[in-house]
Amino acid sequence: MTRSADRHILQFCHGYDGPFLDCARQYASLFAGTGYKVTTVFLTGVADPEVAAGCASDEVLFMEFSSKAIRGLKLGAIGKLRKIAASRNFSFCIAHRFKPIYIALLGTRLPVIGVHHAFGDYQRRSRKLFAGIFRKRLSLLGVSDAVRDDMRRCLLAWPTARIQTLYNRIDVEAMQASQVPVHEARAALGLSPGEWVVGNVGRLHPDKDQATLLKGFALALP
Repeated sequence: MTRSADRHILQFCHGYDGPFLDCARQYASLFAGTGYKVTTVFLTGVADPEVAAGCASDEVLFMEFSSKAIRGLKLGAIGKLRKIAASRNFSFCIAHRFKPIYIALLGTRLPVIGVHHAFGDYQRRSRKLFAGIFRKRLSLLGVSDAVRDDMRRCLLAWPTARIQTLYNRIDVEAMQASQVPVHEARAALGLSPGEWVVGNVGRLHPDKDQATLLKGFALALP
């Protein structure tokens, strides 16, 4: 396999479900105009041209592993990523969520920026030990200050500068261009012009705890 001479960034994602495709797009777009080419690799999920087109990446690769196949030691994924890393001139890796971080550290010699989207990822002793072993190559980002602080509490021996926050972002102009006027939106949703609307934006996941929100709405309704 011929090694590319271009400078590349490896972005390694667990999958493209829910908000994670947009997260991949956000991080890839950071390198537009910098001279780096972004290769985004998805660990799970079937190859999808629409997903590839939505990544804002120069190259998109699909490993197509099932969730069952990446339990345990993940040797197949480690070997496959090792081949990808050897074929391109990668400067570093951005890995989203713990399994991609684990595979990237074992499958490559690249510096890895691990992006965490939820609480509790380093509460297990085994994960604390793993992160400590690779501390020279691993830096960590939380998508909120709360996630960052949770990691700092779990990894007390780490310098705080190695665990930072990088918020998720939106392209405000693109988002505004896709919106419709308020009166059209209300008509489409069957809402009267003066009716109050209280909503929740978030994926349906235990981390978001919509159950508590619904209980709060029920108490507030009277």
